[in-house]
Amino acid sequence: MNTRFHKIMWAVLALALASLACTLNIGGPTPPAPPPTPNPQALDDLKAAWKQAIAQASSTGEVTVSITAEQLTALLVAKLADDPDAFFQQPQVVLQNDQVVIYGQAHQAKITANIRMALSVTVGDQGAPRFHLDAVDFGPLPVPTGLLNGLSDMLNEALTGKIVPQATGFRLESITIANGALTLRGHLH
Repeated sequence: MNTRFHKIMWAVLALALASLACTLNIGGPTPPAPPPTPNPQALDDLKAAWKQAIAQASSTGEVTVSITAEQLTALLVAKLADDPDAFFQQPQVVLQNDQVVIYGQAHQAKITANIRMALSVTVGDQGAPRFHLDAVDFGPLPVPTGLLNGLSDMLNEALTGKIVPQATGFRLESITIANGALTLRGHLH
């Protein structure tokens, strides 16, 4: 009996060590569809849409650009490609209920968790976009509201000066999310 007990203990220990060698996925929110393979053309289409909108605005001063979820996903994939060890990977953007919802995976050491971030985008001071994290689910746990406000501030600070409209002399006046697109309207100044 003692020998049988030792065999079982060794088997349990071997399984435990084997599981430590593998990545542990703690789950979390599931995206509405499998992560898409980014279409490299989507990022080029986004750049072309900005150039066309700015060119058309030279006569009227008004700028309107609609950005699809696929284009936003391609933009995030391109930004994350610069850092293959990034904490956040496999982004997928969904535009729904007046929000930008970003799904992805977080990787730290041997632990993987699914993430869902729901953002509201409004027009802030001086015609710049302002982001607010309405909800973040990290693995099976929601992020507390107090932490969301701090994360929203950090997000806005990180993105200040890095948004296309500011780079083109564009003053944002409205943002709408409808029919699977994020539409920016404003004027050149």
